[in-house]
Amino acid sequence: MFGEKYGEEVRVLFMGKENENYFSTELCGGTHVKNLRDIGRFMIVNQSSIAAGVRRIEALRDKQLENYEKSSKKDKSIKEKTLKEQINLIIKEISIHKIKPDYQDDLSLNVNIKNLNKQLDKIKIQNIIKDKNKNIIKDRKIGSFTLRQQTLKDLPPKELRNIVDDSKKNIKKGIVVGFSTFEGKVGVAVGITNELSKNYNAVELVKIASEILGGKGGGGRRDFAQAGGVDKNKIEDAFKALCKKIN
Repeated sequence: MFGEKYGEEVRVLFMGKENENYFSTELCGGTHVKNLRDIGRFMIVNQSSIAAGVRRIEALRDKQLENYEKSSKKDKSIKEKTLKEQINLIIKEISIHKIKPDYQDDLSLNVNIKNLNKQLDKIKIQNIIKDKNKNIIKDRKIGSFTLRQQTLKDLPPKELRNIVDDSKKNIKKGIVVGFSTFEGKVGVAVGITNELSKNYNAVELVKIASEILGGKGGGGRRDFAQAGGVDKNKIEDAFKALCKKIN
């Protein structure tokens, strides 16, 4: 039956009697207790696939379950303590900047850590932007437009997009070449205002800079492109090469 092999006698189990019918009638060759209460406390702790259409259910009962729950409770307590310590450290760092931490009692510890880290990252980025020693801007005129070189220290490359977009608004007409140094690596992004994007291609420019910085490729659109590199000492060389291309 259904490709299974049974002996001459087969155990038949009926479950869920209702209105003279059973919810399920099964053939079974396994070993079972006479009554579910004989099993005692029972909990499914894991389930996984072992073949197409076949799943393995893992469960614990009695003393095994008791030990499992004690261990889980202990692990949870340790984890919660660690998370609370992390939250306190982040809150302390945010408070140094005289800003109210974004902590909410009705949210889980994990969600609060995520929100607090986001808030702290934004604070750090704003501080870098405000610090003229870490946000170095040099503008030069080329004909009727501005060519801006903007180098930021300790700024994650993923933040360059926003920096370059803001600088494009600031110069109104021109090209912004942004560099960021972070954890031993270099990010480079080129932004071109709409009026100039017909004559200049940000993708071509960023690839030139990336190659000099020891990176590969890069991509984007005509008005914005971004790439990476590994040699922060080549930032000035990369910018000079772009100047020659733009001129």
